[in-house]
Amino acid sequence: MTLLRCIGCLLFVLLLAGCEGGGLLLSDEARADAAARLANPPLQRVRFATRSFDIAAYYRQGDPSDPRLGIFIEGDGEAYISRYQRSGDPTPGKPVALDLAARHPLPNLLYLARPCQFIGGDKARNCVSEYWTTHRFAPETVAALNEAIDQYVARFGARRLQLYGYSGGALMALLLAGSRNDIESIVTVSGLLDHQAWTSHFGDTPLFGSRNSPETAAAWTRLPQRHFVGSRDKQVPPELTFAALRRYGLQPEALVTRIDDADHDCCWAKLWPQLSRLSPVTPQR
Repeated sequence: MTLLRCIGCLLFVLLLAGCEGGGLLLSDEARADAAARLANPPLQRVRFATRSFDIAAYYRQGDPSDPRLGIFIEGDGEAYISRYQRSGDPTPGKPVALDLAARHPLPNLLYLARPCQFIGGDKARNCVSEYWTTHRFAPETVAALNEAIDQYVARFGARRLQLYGYSGGALMALLLAGSRNDIESIVTVSGLLDHQAWTSHFGDTPLFGSRNSPETAAAWTRLPQRHFVGSRDKQVPPELTFAALRRYGLQPEALVTRIDDADHDCCWAKLWPQLSRLSPVTPQR
């Protein structure tokens, strides 16, 4: 009996190692489930059926009387497996936004994966690789997340939505702000705020099938916001965030928090209990 118990403990440790280190012992979906269970209280898995896509999500409804809802939007995930070869499944091996949600203090939380993530990639309903490459911010992808939020709010109720967008999820948050009147604030982490400036910076093909932040600037530039950037981030360099905010007439020095030791995905989850205490700031023009 003791031997069996030790073997069981060893297997559990190995599974956790696969979860934390991106090993092969757990699938991406299983690692996401493990991350959700580590939240206190744990997050529960759910799937929203929208008109165009099925959206994978995790949630926690800890205090029905609290009108606030923190919504965490995942990044682009694995869009490409090489510079010129598209991935067949955009599910992120390291879902940073989910790790942030699991460490967030609000009692009511909703984590939204992007279309086609955690549901089978190009085998899922209406999922083709354009929706995680050139069309990752297409009107139908934005609408799908908006519908998922509507379904959640209709079931549980929430009047004050706080959006948290990681990487490409940041731009999704800005786009959602243009179609809702219940958004209280926006926080971005390693956030892409303008995909046209981003592709131009790297000399990449423009995301010609995607919406962009200028379309909703009248809405999101008025909202309290905070943008966390990593000084070592090579995927979304901090200067792009500063430049984007200046183009919209905002003062980035008041809105941006730079973390010297952080890059694009490290080590936001570890720092989040501390960073989440920093309140969004109302923009001054």
